[in-house]
Amino acid sequence: MMNKTLDTLLNSDLLSVPDNFTDQVMKEIYQLPMPTPRQTWKKRLQWLAIFSSAALGTVELFSFIFGIWIATAAY
Repeated sequence: MMNKTLDTLLNSDLLSVPDNFTDQVMKEIYQLPMPTPRQTWKKRLQWLAIFSSAALGTVELFSFIFGIWIATAAY
């Protein structure tokens, strides 16, 4: 028991959930509109931009490390 006051409140009849609560929530979720293909492509392009910039950053980091290694090995 992490918090006795919270556990007491959760176990009391103060919060009562209807029997068909799960069905009601799932019904509302199923009624939500599906994303349009435009929104899907926008998200895919955003993820592509994030991964591309991460890859470019990784290449730049290794280039910097290689440059330092070459500079110190030449001395």
